[in-house]
Amino acid sequence: MIANVQSSLRTAAMFAGDDGTAVMEAVNCQVHASSLADRVATLFYGVFDRVTRRLRYMNAGHNAPLVVRRGGSTTYLQSGGAPVGMFSDWTYQEHTIQLDAGDLVIAYSDGVVETVNPAGEEWGAGGLIRAVGEYDNSGAEAVVAGVFQCLDQFSQGHQTDDATVAVLRVL
Repeated sequence: MIANVQSSLRTAAMFAGDDGTAVMEAVNCQVHASSLADRVATLFYGVFDRVTRRLRYMNAGHNAPLVVRRGGSTTYLQSGGAPVGMFSDWTYQEHTIQLDAGDLVIAYSDGVVETVNPAGEEWGAGGLIRAVGEYDNSGAEAVVAGVFQCLDQFSQGHQTDDATVAVLRVL
């Protein structure tokens, strides 16, 4: 399933260029046509312009990426639509956020925020925000490593779901 989504995304991006809506709609159509009826995928698609520091994005049912501003405030990139493959003709809407030097964009899988400790407590978005706060003055790689270190401490090494974190630091 994931290979199908990745392949569709690469191909659509080649042909649609800067039109993010066309990219997402092509991926959605392809995944819907080539997957079993009960198979869908969540996807966050973003294009960052280094010159203007604008991030154009669409969220197809994925956990809302977190923006941590240089001053410490947080925003979620919640706008989006249905997971790809769910509906054959879903229309996605592109959104734009202005970022500033020092801001972080953190994308993560559900396995990060749904991690539980031995007492059955969920790490949640709060755990992610606290972990990022400990490392937010570091480079992107150090933020990722720090999040996983905090996650491992919380779960006491008993992570049961896949966990993915990607960080963009705006320069």
